[in-house]
Amino acid sequence: MIRAAFATGDGIDINRHFGIADRFDIYEIDVENKKYELVDTRRIDSYGVSLQHDDSLIDRLAEAIDDCNIVFSAKSGLHAKRALDEKLIQSVDVEKKVAFVLDRIVTSRVSILAPKYTEEKRRKVYDGTFKKGSFENLQKRHPCLGGHSNVTAGRVHLPVSPVCNIGCKFCTRAFNKSEIKPGVSSLVLKPEEAVETVKRAKELCPELTVVGIAGPGDTLANDQALKTFSLIKENFPELICCLSTNGFRLPDKVDEIARIGIETLTVTVNAVDPEIEAKINSFVIDEKGQKHEGIEGARLLIEKQLEGIKRAAEKGIVVKINSVLVPGINDKHIPEVAKVTSELGASILNIIPLIPQNEMKDIPAPTCADLEEVRAEAGKYLEVFRHCQHCRADSLGIPGKGKDLHNELYKDRKERAVDTFSHG
Repeated sequence: MIRAAFATGDGIDINRHFGIADRFDIYEIDVENKKYELVDTRRIDSYGVSLQHDDSLIDRLAEAIDDCNIVFSAKSGLHAKRALDEKLIQSVDVEKKVAFVLDRIVTSRVSILAPKYTEEKRRKVYDGTFKKGSFENLQKRHPCLGGHSNVTAGRVHLPVSPVCNIGCKFCTRAFNKSEIKPGVSSLVLKPEEAVETVKRAKELCPELTVVGIAGPGDTLANDQALKTFSLIKENFPELICCLSTNGFRLPDKVDEIARIGIETLTVTVNAVDPEIEAKINSFVIDEKGQKHEGIEGARLLIEKQLEGIKRAAEKGIVVKINSVLVPGINDKHIPEVAKVTSELGASILNIIPLIPQNEMKDIPAPTCADLEEVRAEAGKYLEVFRHCQHCRADSLGIPGKGKDLHNELYKDRKERAVDTFSHG
């Protein structure tokens, strides 16, 4: 089995020099059974791409196809060949049609790969012994997991979860078309509306690689999100599914999450000390409808979050932690959150600056210096994501491009009234 990358502008011809490639089509080639399959299209953002063959860009291009054995491009220079060779990727210069090269590979009796490019590390990517949802592979396609994919990969958030089961003091849910912040949506979808919505999203954003659900309530407070993800996996198996949750119901739902095939999970953990958590969250509501307030509720929430993170990571699901930085409350505590969740198997931490609102409207937002200080300390325990865009619950687009297409996606849909959101 071979994994090959093709530098192509149209998916038909190998017509891009490696150093200025803006797209790689990735094929898995089964030489033994004489067949091949397109498994991914990776688009490289055009910023920085120039005829100067910038060295830093070449390194980034090589990183983008790190899981491949071989790359075919119209031409590759000495720096490109060195960068690829360091990653054990064989470089071949050829100006032919992609299909022509693929057919020649599967019909040839001679291996195209030199022995050094078939080592075990690379084979694990596609022989099934390397987890499909591995963090390093997902980083190349998920704009919220680091790397450079925040400017190359698109995501859509489906607003299918109108109910929440905890009371964050900084949270204000709203239904409108203009605000760019979490918890805001122009409508709530039913699960059965999701398939047509994703089809439309793919037309508006061809770079779409991730379908996420992040509200406007909590994804696990009812069954709407998991029903939606089941439909997405059935109709769009090539897309990554990403679920965001406060984690309170995670232990109850993690088996179903794994069964559906959801690859990534974001859990908002603002503290692992109940006394600190109680200053950020007022209450939790359990599956029986009982409200738990203060430190009792905070302790229960933290226990559920940590248990769920551990079990999810053990099942091979990539876990990202979100922590809202609240000056004077958890700013000195977030590194401990990073330490504890890292030990449980989390892969990355996203530290989100507080938006002063609701019960925390009088607390000033953290400064850039505050944020960087906490990131530096937390980064000692867990990789830190630095490109969060405070996305809406109905967002669409490439986050790093700064343009949200949610209005185009839902232009024919009416806004839903604010009172469709509830706790409980």
